Amino acid sequence: MLDLHCHILPGVDDGATSLEESLAMARFFVRDGITHVVATPHCHRGYRLLRADVVPRVARLNEALATAAIPLVVLPGSEIQVPDSAVYRREFEAGLYCHLNDSRAFTLLEFSWKPELYPTDAVELIGWLLARGTTPIVAHPERHSFFTDDPPRLRALVEAGAWIQVTVDSLLGNFGPTARKAGEWMLREYPIAVLASDAHNLQRCSGLSAGYAWVKEKLGEGRAAELRANAERVLAAIAPTPRGT
Repeated sequence: MLDLHCHILPGVDDGATSLEESLAMARFFVRDGITHVVATPHCHRGYRLLRADVVPRVARLNEALATAAIPLVVLPGSEIQVPDSAVYRREFEAGLYCHLNDSRAFTLLEFSWKPELYPTDAVELIGWLLARGTTPIVAHPERHSFFTDDPPRLRALVEAGAWIQVTVDSLLGNFGPTARKAGEWMLREYPIAVLASDAHNLQRCSGLSAGYAWVKEKLGEGRAAELRANAERVLAAIAPTPRGT
């Protein structure tokens, strides 16, 4: 299984605070049946992790995993916030961002938690990215009030070609009833979706198997299979010859 959103890199954002915690998270992922994770540290005004920072850090983490004999492959990436689409476009073109597995096939986008900072040209930005061969995946829309209070806003992004990523903890109710209900509705409504853990530490690390089990129970085995297949599509695009098992 692929987890395409987690904060496993140690000491860079509000995720793992130490290498020991990163290794503990990795052991949990392996027990959960996960083979590949994309390390997606925050890239925003608070934690500005750019490609030049992320790629070597991920390489060092993979070395530590090999030394500890933990059979998990960590791929580089970032959770890139877009408070200003003009700045985003400029920095995208400059190659500053680390997309999923340092490939432009897929990128993980986050919008600011402040509704007033939602870009007025968000739909145009989706088209702009697709024209450059990059499919954007919108991170945890079920947790953003400007999507849950205004469903057509997210629909416009999906119809423009964006994918969505729903977080397992939302489905399990760990972010409250609104996120749970919205996450379920979004998974019912939008075929092109993926599940991810958005794990930050061992206390916020539900894994993926619990999420797929929830989907199977609530939405049916077929929908769970579709979500797994969507994740495999991402993995095949960003890592055509996956390392490890």
